[in-house]
Amino acid sequence: MRRVDRTLVSMPAVLVGEKSRGGKELAKAKIFFEAKAKAEAGAAAAGAAAPSKKTRKKDKTFDFSAYSDEAVKYALDKLFFGKCAYCESRYANQAPVDVEHYRPKGRIAGVANHPGYWWLAMAWHNLLPSCIDCNRRRWQDLPKFPESLAQLLAAPEMQGVKASLGKQDLFPIAGAARATADFPGIDEQPDLINPCVDDPEEHLAFHIDRGDPLGLVLPSFKDNLPSRRGLTSIHVYGLNRLGLVQERTRVLRKLDFLSRLIDEIGKISETLLASSDPKNKTMGARLDLLVNQILDEIRAMAQLDQPYSSLVKAWSKTLSIN
Repeated sequence: MRRVDRTLVSMPAVLVGEKSRGGKELAKAKIFFEAKAKAEAGAAAAGAAAPSKKTRKKDKTFDFSAYSDEAVKYALDKLFFGKCAYCESRYANQAPVDVEHYRPKGRIAGVANHPGYWWLAMAWHNLLPSCIDCNRRRWQDLPKFPESLAQLLAAPEMQGVKASLGKQDLFPIAGAARATADFPGIDEQPDLINPCVDDPEEHLAFHIDRGDPLGLVLPSFKDNLPSRRGLTSIHVYGLNRLGLVQERTRVLRKLDFLSRLIDEIGKISETLLASSDPKNKTMGARLDLLVNQILDEIRAMAQLDQPYSSLVKAWSKTLSIN
């Protein structure tokens, strides 16, 4: 996950103003949810029994759609360079983007009597692009601790336990109360990292081991305690699901190969440049140029538009590559 400056891309016109598609939809949603709240309050005052779980499932819900307009998808794609806001995978490689609500629009998993953050359904600051694995609640394989690197990269053999991962309607908070349409300014203290608001590096760290590369993301530690938001985000977004760990490990293997190549070429170049033979000096200079080209390749892998760029950035810091 990487910090992203949302101001770099303007809010899509489809969400701007009361007369926009999003504005009109929000007005309808307001009427719908206010009427629903009034009906529920009236039923409660009349002493009606609370609806059963089965009945609640059949409750009419508001059909939001403006947030997934193609203009919104285009703006998010441009802002995040076609990458998932949470795992930095290129979602186009596997499926169309999910326009994700950081604060769920329709309901909050595990929280009764809260309609969800419906008033933020079309709020630009609440929308993020996500791959289906980070956004949808799905059963995922988690990797076992490998006996070898080859075992890690052998997908079927590396399957450990399965876990239900993915954000969907989850939105855990550390605060005492949740925001509502009537009181939207409550400080909820979200437990999930928002890459457009938070600095992920304060909460997440990568396992970097040049001798034994393994693409795990870990919580950052402060005062010998792991970041609560880091731990929660890793679990909810499924940032250590098997396929993702394997892809990050492949990136680390490539980086380690390139670094060893730089070391070996550098040694040969030093020997040739120390020679009195002009031809050797020329060859040494050419090898130095090759080293710089390899360094440029590593720097390119750390650019914002590249998948897993935050991993490459963390790895580069261990070698002081800027």
